[in-house]
Order: sequence, then structure tokens, then C-alpha cells
Amino acid sequence: MLTKNLVMTWDEPVYIHVRTRPPQIIHDPKEALAFLANDWAGSREKHQLARELCSAAILGQVSSETARQAFVEAAECAKMSVCAPKSHE
Repeated sequence: MLTKNLVMTWDEPVYIHVRTRPPQIIHDPKEALAFLANDWAGSREKHQLARELCSAAILGQVSSETARQAFVEAAECAKMSVCAPKSHE
């Protein structure tokens, strides 16, 4: 029996801008994980934890909002321009 991983969309997206690239809107852990893997620039101090929590959220092991918080903290630590309105949780 195959199971499908359900990724919960965040209540509020994360708006992120890296240097000269166009701003991106991240809606869920899957998009955040892709950003962490392909578009990350700057400090990696909290990068690995964010990747692990986004992966865990995709697998349903942690909440989507926990992954969001880790992603936002990692981006802020890397000095990226981040706009992350509080979720309604």
C-alpha cells in the first residue's frame, strides 16, 4: 500500500529576498526545502536544522509550522531579507 505525504501549506507564506535575485514566496516545507537546497546564500549556522525539520514536516514527523519557524530563523541568521507574518496557529 502506497501512502502519499501530505504537506501542509503554511497559514502565512514566508517572503524572502536574496541579494540580486527576485524575491520568492515560500508556502510550505517542500518549497522551503527546495530553497534551502538550491537558493541558499549566506550563513549555514541554522541551515541544517531547517533542512532536517522541513524534511520531517514533509514526512509528517513534525508540524508544518515548526518547520516554518526553523526556516525563518535560519534565513534571519543568514542575514537574508525576510518577511514572515505570524501564523494564526
